[in-house]
Amino acid sequence: MAGVESPAPLGSLSSGRKEAKLHRRLRRAGRRLALVPPTDDVADVITRLQIELVELDGHIVTVARRPTPARRADRTVIQERVERIEALVSRVEERSRTEVVSLDELTERLDMLDAADSELNELESTDH
Repeated sequence: MAGVESPAPLGSLSSGRKEAKLHRRLRRAGRRLALVPPTDDVADVITRLQIELVELDGHIVTVARRPTPARRADRTVIQERVERIEALVSRVEERSRTEVVSLDELTERLDMLDAADSELNELESTDH
């Protein structure tokens, strides 16, 4: 949602209506997601979550405009989706924190890759 204009009315930023609260929760999840570095292992998940955030935000606005009985029925489904998104954002945040490695570990990984590359080169040269 970072950098994407929301279809929600400005009043939803302070309204006490349940849909407005769900909208604000989505905005918070979007801000948290925007802070996660898009490393190779989570970049696709981040993109998919951002798309889901935008789509769900639009759906919340649509539902908020419905009469109260119809809103109640849809609100449960929306709330479950918001909770799932929040949980996924937390998992992505946790995953990104565990991906931070020391310089020694990076050096070790690169050394292992160089060794594996050398072995492959040797195998290829013996095949010819």
